[in-house]
Amino acid sequence: MAYLKIFPVKVTDKKALDYITNPDKTDEKLLVSSFGCSPETADLEFSMTREMAKKNGMDKGDNLAFHLIQSFKPGEVDAETAHRLGQQFADEVLKGKYEYVISTHVDKNHIHNHILFNAASFVDHHKYVSNKRSYHKLCRISNRICHENGLATSMPTGEKGKNYKENMEYHRGTSWKAKLRVAVDKAIWVSINYEEFLQKMQLAGYEIRQGKHLSFRAPEQKNFTYMKSLGSYYSEENVRIRLAKNRSKVKAPKHLSREARLYINISTYVTTGNREGFERWAKLNNLKEAARTFNYLSENNLLNYDDFRQHVSDIEASVKVADQRIAQINSELSTQKVIQKHCDSYRLCRKVIEDCKSAKNPKAYRTKHQAEYQLHDSLKKELQDLGITKIPSSNKIQNQIENLESEQAAALRKNRTCRKS
Repeated sequence: MAYLKIFPVKVTDKKALDYITNPDKTDEKLLVSSFGCSPETADLEFSMTREMAKKNGMDKGDNLAFHLIQSFKPGEVDAETAHRLGQQFADEVLKGKYEYVISTHVDKNHIHNHILFNAASFVDHHKYVSNKRSYHKLCRISNRICHENGLATSMPTGEKGKNYKENMEYHRGTSWKAKLRVAVDKAIWVSINYEEFLQKMQLAGYEIRQGKHLSFRAPEQKNFTYMKSLGSYYSEENVRIRLAKNRSKVKAPKHLSREARLYINISTYVTTGNREGFERWAKLNNLKEAARTFNYLSENNLLNYDDFRQHVSDIEASVKVADQRIAQINSELSTQKVIQKHCDSYRLCRKVIEDCKSAKNPKAYRTKHQAEYQLHDSLKKELQDLGITKIPSSNKIQNQIENLESEQAAALRKNRTCRKS
């Protein structure tokens, strides 16, 4: 399992970067990686991005960066795996918009990642918003990645009102509250008024106590459970609101998809208890679906079973190719945006260096602009690593990005069309 902590960096990101890239903690910096910047000059690149954000009117808040710590249970993962999971986590959270440096520390009995990312995006210059909602989103992403890699999940995702014992019982499906929530939802689903809801709860085996607050007790349960303890969604007022919605026969707007209208029609018949109407509607709907399916098969010459199987196989292959192309475009788009950011920064540093020729005291000038000289060399190397030996014009890079975005939109449309076939 991975535990997460995040806090803002407000004074200096240089010290934080020096700490997380400490060779003694990162196996001589073998466990240090980055995105959109070089670990050696990350503080300078962070600063330049924030300056660009300020020029674009996006200078909100006083956060320079954010420090995210991802800790694993002792013995759960090795250093290389932890580093890989940390990179996957950072990529999914930051979506290629924020520069970051990630390091994996192995100096303690529990392996943990440090992710330091810029507060300002180099893509749209928006500041990262850190609050309770965004933290729960981080936890959901981390839990999913842990689950996909066979690790336990433990971080909160917005659920409230559970202590440790309840949380463990909830995951095992043995919590009285978890069972009561399911029973209440089922009873509301098939009821149209409060009295019928209580009857359905009795039929489910629950004992009812109506006092100041409604409560239920399941067979073999020692104490009653108050509805209010299940959360605001299960308060008596909200239960009545949900039941009132069941009494309203919803008409599906024409602009809704066929699947949405189908769901609404089924829900309406079930919640109102109109069994005869539901059976009549279901019979008519099944005939329509059968006719629609037959027309599709006829129009596409798929009445032969072997032809139909081949058609399904072709569609699956098309979807797979479209998914691969979308992934490829996303990767190319991310790379082009990094190149655009590096080129913009390189031009600024290059101008500073060229101005040295007209300086009265070149030595003092170079001392004053030492950071720009250092960043210039670092950016040049990063661009060479990306295959850029000659700096392209801003318009050329922007046109490439726009072409990729258009191709991305077309590929997504094609993918949706294939999936509907």
